[in-house]
Amino acid sequence: MVEKQYSSWKIIKRLLSYYSKKKYLLLLSCILIFLSTITEISSPIILSNFISNILKNKVVKIKSAILLTICFITLQILSSLLNYLYNLYFSKISTEIIKELRINIMEIALKQPMKIFDQKPISSIVTKITNDTESIKEFYEVIVSSFLKNFILFSIILTTMFILEWRMALISSIIIPIVIMIIIVHQYYSKPIIKKIKYSLSQLNNTISEIINGITIIQQFNQEKNFIEKINIINNANYLNKMKILKIDGLLLRPLLNLISSIILSAIIAILKLVPKAMIKISILHTFINYLRHLNEPIVTIVNQQSVLQQAIISSERVFRFIDLPIQIYGTYNNSLTSGKIQLKNVYFKYPNTKNNILKNINISIPNKSCIALVGKTGSGKTTLSNLILGYYPATKGTIYIDDKLINSLSNSTLRKNISIVQQDPTILYDNLITNVSLNRKIKNKKIIKALHQSQLKELINTLPDGYMSILGQNGSNLSQGQKQLIGIARILVSNPKILIFDEATASIDSESEQKIQKILSSIRKKSTVIIIAHRLSTIIDSDIIIVLDNGKIIEKGNHQQLLQKKGLYYTMYTYQNNNTYL
Repeated sequence: MVEKQYSSWKIIKRLLSYYSKKKYLLLLSCILIFLSTITEISSPIILSNFISNILKNKVVKIKSAILLTICFITLQILSSLLNYLYNLYFSKISTEIIKELRINIMEIALKQPMKIFDQKPISSIVTKITNDTESIKEFYEVIVSSFLKNFILFSIILTTMFILEWRMALISSIIIPIVIMIIIVHQYYSKPIIKKIKYSLSQLNNTISEIINGITIIQQFNQEKNFIEKINIINNANYLNKMKILKIDGLLLRPLLNLISSIILSAIIAILKLVPKAMIKISILHTFINYLRHLNEPIVTIVNQQSVLQQAIISSERVFRFIDLPIQIYGTYNNSLTSGKIQLKNVYFKYPNTKNNILKNINISIPNKSCIALVGKTGSGKTTLSNLILGYYPATKGTIYIDDKLINSLSNSTLRKNISIVQQDPTILYDNLITNVSLNRKIKNKKIIKALHQSQLKELINTLPDGYMSILGQNGSNLSQGQKQLIGIARILVSNPKILIFDEATASIDSESEQKIQKILSSIRKKSTVIIIAHRLSTIIDSDIIIVLDNGKIIEKGNHQQLLQKKGLYYTMYTYQNNNTYL
């Protein structure tokens, strides 16, 4: 698939489109900028008239001097007030746009197919939501507001200069094409380097995230030096790229100040030499020199912000590439399912960008309210099969039916309400126990408390300092693995799904917690279809059907006794585990 191209101008156009919902506030800000600019350029005109009166009357009037002082102070106060207001409104607009953009990114992220999270590190998505949007904020808060102000200032000053002395103004305007050329050259050389800087920052975030999450493993295997070296390599690459940007800025942007000064000086000398002195009033010359100084400022400001603009464009490209990713497509069937019946017919599956099928010709019929176990060696396809039933991935080939309906015809809400999973390591939020079970779903506390008691968590609740409202540690750091599993089960009990999947839920817990889960499973089986993925075969001997997978294929199927009699792979696995248990 050909990667979508994002040109700088298209990105800027798309960024500016976010102003469409803020057009009235933007218009007000532009009016404030215009008024602020008028107050700034009024001072030289007032001073010019004052000088003309002195030269004409050959005397300084006290009244005129006081009036001039009052006018100056008034204009300065008014200019400061208008500057404050337009900066305030631009900050308000930029903050609202970035808030909208971040929500948009999160909405897209939550609708992405699981393959995106398999292919991209989570920290890279976090970087887009935080760092990249901050760079984009600078586009709205700094670049746009500064460009508008300086463009208006430049236009008004240049127009006034043409009115005062068109020849000198014409010479001064030569700077415009030179500035445009410098901006184009700067963009050409700086854009690829800024891309590398953004990539290295993303790598740095990913590496730091890996180090923090795997700190125990790193210390256990004495790998601190290797990871520090990895950080140093990324930092050095980032440093070298930033030095390149500084060199480009130094060569292209800073000399522009000297260039502008030289042009201004040349213009003044040329006018004084070519035009008879009698044709130029001293007051106009004074005003012109003031305006030339003001004309210098907006050009220098715009050019010096090129690095900030390029960073905003690169960050925007990264964000827009993510936003434009295709979202997970679901069906339109929104009603509740009437049963937990499941059928898989000739199902094949392979992960994106891979050649080999993980699942091959899977045919299963699971009756409503039955208990099915999926067993097999590591990598045999058990978890992949459960992901297809959950609707996380579409089958590469074949069909899957849930409650006699094609799985791709079911809406996302129907799938999530009716099919749930208890994973081996449930995610625990840094929040109270009630919220960890409800997950902000609209569920009454009474129902949540009942589910917690059914999940055999009453003993845990009694030990917590604030009971149900106790804050659980980061990712359940103050809980045992068994307690995490029981909280995961409580989440399921409040929603009563038609299909419940246990993915290695008893793999790493103590025997007491396992007995509690088995007891809960017995009651759930009366209401729901239960699919258990297990390595510990002693936990699934009561299952109605046990499906044995090997290398993505179903090689055996039956209940515990039938499979033992076949003396195939299941018999070998069960015998091996039993012998090891007794040893």
